[in-house]
Amino acid sequence: MAFTLLFASCKKKESCEFVNFKYYNGTQYDLGTLQNNYILIGVDTIYSDNQIRNFISTINYFDQNYTYTIHTMGLYKFKEVPLRLNSSKTCEQITQIISELEQNKIVAYAHYTMQTNDCQNAIWEEMGNLCINSYGSSFYVKVFDESNLTDLNQKITETNIELVNQNEFMPKWFELRATKNSNGDALKMANYFYESGLFEYSEPGISKYPVE
Repeated sequence: MAFTLLFASCKKKESCEFVNFKYYNGTQYDLGTLQNNYILIGVDTIYSDNQIRNFISTINYFDQNYTYTIHTMGLYKFKEVPLRLNSSKTCEQITQIISELEQNKIVAYAHYTMQTNDCQNAIWEEMGNLCINSYGSSFYVKVFDESNLTDLNQKITETNIELVNQNEFMPKWFELRATKNSNGDALKMANYFYESGLFEYSEPGISKYPVE
């Protein structure tokens, strides 16, 4: 399968669009400093690992000597790949790279990564010498009243967000997904939904990845 970079049709981005916080318990929670050497891509599971590796090998701003891991995210429909860039990039450059990557059909999303000093998993085991934090395409919204979803449906339509499901056991909670056609990625959209004042909570899922 051939993959084509559509750089010519991609408008040059001159600004930094990195968001370094989410909302937690009603206040801004700092997610850390931009990691200038890594980026995360998400790929639909319909693509094989070989197809993903073939695509990555065509991108000249990835470090082609880097040994990366393709993570299959449990029940989710995406594989996630933290990748090292061929040199440290500015936020503006990473913003442009993300924009260019998302022109490719195989890339479901491309996200910024954040520095972290914590390289332990959930049971305090060391994961590696260096880890990064990032986020997927889903975020989670808690409505005030599950019997009235007018505001939720309106915001979903307004922002081109996908409704994934309503939690079976906690019916006020909904999983939403930001796509390349949405008004922003999952972190930006989670913040936007919370800032609207129409929802009790709205948070992205933050994940940790060993990269070295």
